[in-house]
Amino acid sequence: MINLFGNNVDCILNVEDENLIITFSDENQKALKAYLKRVLQRYGHNSEAQQLSFQNLLEKGIEVEKNIGGNMSEPKIKLPYEFAPEVKEKLIEASAIQGLSATQLLIKLIESKYQSVINNH
Repeated sequence: MINLFGNNVDCILNVEDENLIITFSDENQKALKAYLKRVLQRYGHNSEAQQLSFQNLLEKGIEVEKNIGGNMSEPKIKLPYEFAPEVKEKLIEASAIQGLSATQLLIKLIESKYQSVINNH
């Protein structure tokens, strides 16, 4: 797992002939692409981010991080509903273990479920 643009991503790292090669599963690549589209909007790339290829999104992410001198971060979203206290505790615990905010974990879970539903239809 590596942190790219403020997002933890599972990947395989290989070194070949002194070159680092990062390989993502299709699911993780789709998740990173969706994340970059969402986060780049926060940094002034509103409509542009939605039309970019994965490679161009990565390039924009690198450009933004160079300009801000650190990692990008996802906008904080106040969820429009309440959780039962025990569910909220589980969510916070699970997100802490994964090094994510509770909102990031929820988004990741929703994206994963969305992909599985879409793939089954």
